[in-house]
Amino acid sequence: MSKSKRPQTISAEQFVEAMSHLKRPGESVRKILRAHLNSKGRVSTMTLLAEAAGYNSFSPANLHYGALARRIGQHLAISEPSVRVPTASDAYLSLIGDFIRPEEVTNAHWLLVMKPEFAEALQASHWLDEPRRSRLPRTP
Repeated sequence: MSKSKRPQTISAEQFVEAMSHLKRPGESVRKILRAHLNSKGRVSTMTLLAEAAGYNSFSPANLHYGALARRIGQHLAISEPSVRVPTASDAYLSLIGDFIRPEEVTNAHWLLVMKPEFAEALQASHWLDEPRRSRLPRTP
């Protein structure tokens, strides 16, 4: 009987270290991250996160958020967790959030709860800061 690999607990410092070596996400992913970070209790659905980024379906948010989690996990040399998640592509998401199954509480959809360590790292990383515009004077 094989044991399920539980998602590793990653410290905020480890997240920050990984994020410092990764390319800053594009604006759509930053919108997803901002929406999740600012959601009540840091709990959201992929549908709501997708809407925050301007998508009509949860699929692009799921894809982009999962890819980001995978890059973080791979940078930290963490093998793909085998946990119960909505789809196999969501396994790495379990490194940065915890899933709540539909109807486990009063939810009709899967809920994703952002882990406090990831939230702390997001705030420390400056990934969500608005890009600074050059303040050089314009020449006539």
